[in-house]
Amino acid sequence: MFRTVSLDAFDDLLAAAPASPAFREEFARYDFGHDRLSIDAAVHDGPLNIKGALRTPAFCTLVIGDLDVEREIDLRSSYDAGGLFIVLGDVRCQHFISEYDAAVFIDGDLQAGGAVLIAYSDSSFSVIGSMRARLLIGNDMCASVGSGAILDYGIGYCAALGSEGASGIVKPRYDRNATIEALIPKPGSGGYPYDADDLADLIRTGKPIFR
Repeated sequence: MFRTVSLDAFDDLLAAAPASPAFREEFARYDFGHDRLSIDAAVHDGPLNIKGALRTPAFCTLVIGDLDVEREIDLRSSYDAGGLFIVLGDVRCQHFISEYDAAVFIDGDLQAGGAVLIAYSDSSFSVIGSMRARLLIGNDMCASVGSGAILDYGIGYCAALGSEGASGIVKPRYDRNATIEALIPKPGSGGYPYDADDLADLIRTGKPIFR
C-alpha cells in the first residue's frame, strides 16, 4: 500500500508531484525545520481506498491521488506528537483526527460524514479546495480553506487561506448549544465543552458520538 522512502526521496517526490499552485504557495508558508522531516516517510502513488480506518504509516505521509477511507483518518502515531500529512487529491472519510504539532495539507476537497477534530495545539490544517463536515471541533484552532466550507455543528471555524482577522470566516450552521444537543457525550466543565482527545477515543473504539 505505502512504500517507505528516504526523506530526500520524499522531498523529491513532493516537488515533482502534480500539485496545484495554491498548494505550493500554502505549503511554502510553513517552516517545518529539520526535526519535523527527520524521522521516517511513506508515499502512496495513485488513488487509495481504505476499508476500515487509516492510521498514518509514517511521521511524514504523502498520498499522490484521491484518498477514500471508510472510517477515520487518524494521525496518531508511535511518536508523542507532530507529523506531516499530505494528500494531493480529494479526501473522503467518516472522521478526521489530527494530532498535536501536526501539519495537514489537502490539495483538493475534504468531505467528512462525521467529525473533523483539529483542536490540537501547534497544529495546522489546510484544505486547498472546499471542506464539508458534520462536526468541527477546533476550539482555538481553525481550518484554512480555499473554496469555502459547510459545517453543520461545531466549536471553532474555518478561515480563507491566507486571510487575516475576521476575513473569510465560516462558522458552523448551529451554535454551541445545538452542538451539545447533537452529541451523545456530555460536555466538560472547562472553558470548552469538548476535548478533542475524548471524542477521538470514542471514534477509535467504534462508539457513536452523535445522537
